[in-house]
Amino acid sequence: MSILNSSTLINKRKIINDPVYGFINFPASRVFDIVEHPWFQRLRRIKQLGLTEFVYPGARHTRFHHALGATHLMSLALDVLSVKGHEITEKEAEGAYLAILLHDIGHGPFSHSLENQIVKVHHEDLSLIYMNELNKEFDGALDLAIKIFTNQYEKGFLHQLVSSQLDVDRLDYLRRDSFFTGVSEGIVSSDRIIKMLDVVDDKIVVEKKGIYSIENFLIAGLLPYKSDFLIDC
Repeated sequence: MSILNSSTLINKRKIINDPVYGFINFPASRVFDIVEHPWFQRLRRIKQLGLTEFVYPGARHTRFHHALGATHLMSLALDVLSVKGHEITEKEAEGAYLAILLHDIGHGPFSHSLENQIVKVHHEDLSLIYMNELNKEFDGALDLAIKIFTNQYEKGFLHQLVSSQLDVDRLDYLRRDSFFTGVSEGIVSSDRIIKMLDVVDDKIVVEKKGIYSIENFLIAGLLPYKSDFLIDC
């Protein structure tokens, strides 16, 4: 391997100090490539909670933060499921990483405040457009990610991890939004929930001993709305 290639590979393995989870890394080199793309970098300027910072001054975190955090949780979830005997190939894992990494790339300024009041176009529709264009640019590298994102892949549980009532998207934004606003109602034990995950009949399930963590997760998603603190998914 040349010095240049070696340096590039090491660069793709760099770690990020996330304020919520601590040190995290890129689970696949293709994830690094997408993160470096200008279309993804624009998420650094898209606030996760839109106008919420006018009420909670600390809520200045971005979709960039959230996408990296959700990808980190996806890597943890796939590791847990693999240890429990479910076959997840390297290609499938990469597809799941890219699907969750790009699930919010369609968000514009002010996040949901924009799409609900002005544009009237759902961000997931725009995310799919971005993903298709990136797939052309990366010579079909996102084929599987798009299938997982649109629930067209044979292993449906991978899509559930991206978008369902119990997905890594929600697990991240509940903790992250609570952290940056200082509101404790949304704090959930994402580590425990992920360790309790399993797959039965191609569906994500939770071990019986994890039921109390799930109850807390459901309540955490409800309380912020009742307390006038709007979390943003």
